[in-house]
Amino acid sequence: MKTISIRETTASGILPRLAEEFNASSKEQYGEYSLKIPSKHGQGTISGINFPNGVGLFKFDLQFKNDLCLDFCSTLVHPFKFIYVINGNLTHQFTNEEVTHEIDEGQSVILGASYNSGNKIIFPANKKIQVIFLDVDRKKFVDQLTFPLEEMDEIYHRIFADTNAIRSLYHHTQYSLKMAHLVNELNNFKSTGLERTSFNGAKALELLTYMLMLYKDDSQNEEQQTILRKRDLVRIKNVVRAIDQNIAELDNISLLAEKEQISEVKLQEGFQILFNSTVHEYIQSRRLETAMQLLLKTDKTISEIVYAIGLNSRSHFSKIFKERYGVSPRNIRQNNKV
Repeated sequence: MKTISIRETTASGILPRLAEEFNASSKEQYGEYSLKIPSKHGQGTISGINFPNGVGLFKFDLQFKNDLCLDFCSTLVHPFKFIYVINGNLTHQFTNEEVTHEIDEGQSVILGASYNSGNKIIFPANKKIQVIFLDVDRKKFVDQLTFPLEEMDEIYHRIFADTNAIRSLYHHTQYSLKMAHLVNELNNFKSTGLERTSFNGAKALELLTYMLMLYKDDSQNEEQQTILRKRDLVRIKNVVRAIDQNIAELDNISLLAEKEQISEVKLQEGFQILFNSTVHEYIQSRRLETAMQLLLKTDKTISEIVYAIGLNSRSHFSKIFKERYGVSPRNIRQNNKV
């Protein structure tokens, strides 16, 4: 396995160092450094940028031909690393420990190497890896705060008050749905120049916020947790399936949530993230879509259709149908017979 020792702690040092090892060249634009992996070593790209608030954003979208270890071994205080694995998997090891940690797809970790240690990140061979690192310079981040460090929540104070890296920190968790949404935004943003720099800076800070919130939420019992995770996504999709398959005889929202052992608050938040709507709005939309199909493809009367989609009032159905489609159900039926 090839190991690259990296003593630098910012993109302006890390990317040129990697370029040197790969016998390639790095590029810089508006403070963002990027590197294309030569075909001899694999394929893909690495990019990185640091912001004045102490937050750095690094993106890895690549596949190596051989196992590769990035050994972050600076003699300076290491930044906190907030890692989110989008695709593939990584292995992590503190340099002063023999224990290794597997970080799989859809998982995130917070790494805080102590002053006498460092971080080894291992990329497995022949696997498509897509990962985001947020590096947080401890001192810079604390110095730019507009309030005394002592006013932080205790759980955050334990992290950021350790500006001299006396302790190590390793926290491993599942992603939250909001984090996944932010990562998609970061990966899909196409503008360049100042727009890209501003967007990346804002989203990096937003992603850091959600990772810290997840860290805090993880300290609670599952019944008290409020942030949506992967396990909640499975439950929400089960609710969606129940709605789609039983549109005529739906339980109320409370019963739908209870059957899947998810709180109504999480259920509503999940629908906002997935569909940009409330559960009620999603149900109404599916009812109207089903009604349109029945009007176009069956001979059911409008009253029968109202019953088939779980509504009781024909007048209410006609009202919301016209609001959605701009035409009444009767007109759809008449035009379909012409």
